[in-house]
Amino acid sequence: MLCVVLMECFLLAPVFCFSQELITDRPDQTESSSVAPVGYFQWETGWTYSEFGDHERFKNHSFPETLWRYGLIDNLELRFGFMGYNWEEADGTDNSSMSYDGCGDTEIGMKLRLWEEDGWRPETAVLTHLSLPTGKEAFSSNRTDPSYRLAFSHTLTDDLSLGYNLAQNWVTDENDLGDRDTRSVLAYSAVLGLGVTEELGTFIEFFGESATGKSDGPANSIDFGWTYLLSDNLQIDMLAGIGLSDKAADWFIGTGVVYRFGGSGEIERVDNLNRRRNITGATRY
Repeated sequence: MLCVVLMECFLLAPVFCFSQELITDRPDQTESSSVAPVGYFQWETGWTYSEFGDHERFKNHSFPETLWRYGLIDNLELRFGFMGYNWEEADGTDNSSMSYDGCGDTEIGMKLRLWEEDGWRPETAVLTHLSLPTGKEAFSSNRTDPSYRLAFSHTLTDDLSLGYNLAQNWVTDENDLGDRDTRSVLAYSAVLGLGVTEELGTFIEFFGESATGKSDGPANSIDFGWTYLLSDNLQIDMLAGIGLSDKAADWFIGTGVVYRFGGSGEIERVDNLNRRRNITGATRY
């Protein structure tokens, strides 16, 4: 029942619009350094398909991977995320096949913009999140796992931007003995965004993560995609990527939509370029 309620909450959004500039946190993995305007809700959701595994092959659909953002006060937003409902199929080497499905976990958090861009000093924000074990057993950590992240962005030219993140996450999953094990993970990313037109943007990104204190190697990937602004408050996007190391997903694709509503009055116009990210998508946690 909880899973059904979460899906309804994360899929439904009001249908009234306003006309101020839209800055999003998807579809790439790099968190933007910008925050939602005061009094505005921002609904960012999407679908991701990925394949991974060597001896046992996994195919995973996840939808709706959703982030709600709310501008509480100047430079501060509240965040509520949902990892999506998962449909996963596992194909063994003996031609056997098993399937699993269920909700992933949710998370709560905040983003605080520390300062604006000034010359070579990047616009900078700090993010903190806490995962909540609301998902089904196969897709839940079964613990409350914290994380924090620093997000930076530079305007390189009128049409080109650079964003990059450095994060520390605590991730709980099953170890080889079948026990729950919480480990510290260093995550990193960098994205180069190009504004082709006022409506169309493209990006290419490198991202990855590495468990601290372990020698099984990092999970590094590269992805690319585009965003298209249908109106001042509505954006669609697509992305695709491949893994660069054994621990990463072999390949993945995704698409999504962003919609903003609420608020009143004028908000400051800022350069969008491509300070964008996917909360919940291509990386396999």
